[in-house]
Amino acid sequence: MVTSKTLNPSFLRDAFVSYAKYNSPKEQAIQQDALQWLQNNIESNIDDGTAIIEQFTSKWRPGWQGLNNPQESPIEFKNLPGSYKGSNSISPHQEEALAFVHEAIPQNLKDGFEKRWQINRKLQVTSSSGTAFMVSEDGIDVLKEQDPEGNGTAWYQVEEKQTYYLISHEKKDDLYIVVLKEPISPQNLDTWFVTSADVEISKV
Repeated sequence: MVTSKTLNPSFLRDAFVSYAKYNSPKEQAIQQDALQWLQNNIESNIDDGTAIIEQFTSKWRPGWQGLNNPQESPIEFKNLPGSYKGSNSISPHQEEALAFVHEAIPQNLKDGFEKRWQINRKLQVTSSSGTAFMVSEDGIDVLKEQDPEGNGTAWYQVEEKQTYYLISHEKKDDLYIVVLKEPISPQNLDTWFVTSADVEISKV
């Protein structure tokens, strides 16, 4: 057993501790999405990302044979919070795994994960005619001249009742500047201006 005095820094351990505080299935689903985002980005955006996941799995799950046993897959990060029982009961090999991944990945992934893990606001389109997500505050009439089809280069049409989870939002005059959890539109953008009267921002 590892005591709290011997614990190394671990952003994942901190996340697992906070996971237990959320009873809402929706909040837990958001946090599981954050874990999936983290794993996907480790595997795809770090040169040795697959090896990092495999090393983490072998430390967390002693005896795991990796590629020598293709029937046993690496750990899915999104499933870990349910098996974490707290720092007073964590085993030394699990603590080693948490410390390893904390050191193995860059700060920008830790920051991106933390923002997604802590999401507590959502945006819903309430206007019956939908609304335009705009790349600047120039106004939809001006942006439509630049981008008549609304394919996301200058604006992107969103239908009524569409819901998006927000990393951040800020009111500016009659607009919101919003950063979405995931990019949208063919241009794959996550930061938009939207008319505040057309949407409702509320707690998750």
